Amino acid sequence: MKPNLIRQIGTFGVIGAVSVLVQLVLYAVMRGWWGALSSNLLALTVCTILNTEANRRFTFGATGNSVGRVHLQGFMVFVGYYVVTSGALLLLGITVAATPRWLEIVVLVLASAVGTVGRFIVLRLWVFERVAQTTTQVQID
Repeated sequence: MKPNLIRQIGTFGVIGAVSVLVQLVLYAVMRGWWGALSSNLLALTVCTILNTEANRRFTFGATGNSVGRVHLQGFMVFVGYYVVTSGALLLLGITVAATPRWLEIVVLVLASAVGTVGRFIVLRLWVFERVAQTTTQVQID
């Protein structure tokens, strides 16, 4: 494995772990007022904006004028991530009557893990593709 990829995976993992913790805290707090899907949507929205910016700067080292494009593409990736996590919550609600809050949190952690792997792949190959190409060209030269 290339050193740059290993560094990216490590940085992405740290940022992702912090993001999931913040997401779970926000979800648990908001869940007292709203339903599961609304709480998940708001928690994910807040965390995705912060997560995308942190990954833009620290994981992929993207600088310059691409902030708007990155966040627009990051929003598109967010939609897929929301479908995965909310789909898991919906499935849980259908299969388990009177779902305890702790079980919702466990399902969100597992769904977030699946979504995170997909998110890294899409961010690396699509959103930050230009950065990856530039890094590869610099290493080859």
